[in-house]
Amino acid sequence: MMYGSSQATQKVAMNGMSVASMILFSLLIALPMFGVVLVMIIMTGEVWTITPEHWLYGILGATFGQVGYYTYVEAVKRGPISIVSSLTATYPVMVAIVAVIFLSEVPTLFQAIGVIIVTSSVVTLSYFHGKTEDSRSKTTGKYIAICILTMLMWAFWAIFAKFAMAGDQGMSNFAFLGIYTFVIPPVTLAYYKITKVKLRSIWPKWGTAVKIAIVSSLVGNTAYFLEITAVDNGPAPVVFPLIASSPVVVILLAYAFLKERLSRKEWMLVACVVVGIVLVSTA
Repeated sequence: MMYGSSQATQKVAMNGMSVASMILFSLLIALPMFGVVLVMIIMTGEVWTITPEHWLYGILGATFGQVGYYTYVEAVKRGPISIVSSLTATYPVMVAIVAVIFLSEVPTLFQAIGVIIVTSSVVTLSYFHGKTEDSRSKTTGKYIAICILTMLMWAFWAIFAKFAMAGDQGMSNFAFLGIYTFVIPPVTLAYYKITKVKLRSIWPKWGTAVKIAIVSSLVGNTAYFLEITAVDNGPAPVVFPLIASSPVVVILLAYAFLKERLSRKEWMLVACVVVGIVLVSTA
């Protein structure tokens, strides 16, 4: 729910500000939150109990996740949020395969059926809704490439995050979140350097777009804390598909507040997502 609302408001904010500015606000809001977590795990002594192997997994996971977020924002700037969501929401498929093979996280039959229903319905719904939402926009090869790159980055993020928190000597969800304190600054600077953005031109003029961006970043980063907690406590083949169903929230918010129409087929797909979530949650 929080991811869906954050994505919807982020798209609204980016109509009045650049990708570089959006990333700046995300950094300013996220970094203090992750810094507090890092201080907490240092004070409790947990930081010294984590093996080097799990530290490596955590750093790799956080790096892939941060890069994926930046490529996702680039994709959102270039095209309809619904189509971007449908393409990037397929990353749990890769995660589920790896979790079953290497982590022995095998879902029950009902959970597996629910996961399949959720994933297929979300991708189909987002794709068809995106076509009707913005039929005039053209999907370029570069735009598709960015979406595919985001999907791969998020798949690697999810896999390494799960590896980092697996086992008795694995790190806790808080420890994994604390790693971002070291990852966000260099990845952000690398992004600005690659995109050749001048630092003095990043800060936007104060206005409605900036206020919406701040709210979006607060909600999105809080949702990420909840997501990592779910990853630490639940099986990857179940957790990631459920969280990746956030595009449904985007579409329903657009229906409620932007007066976008939903066809009978789209309502049926929304119902399928709900049924899938119920199957996963009650199994």
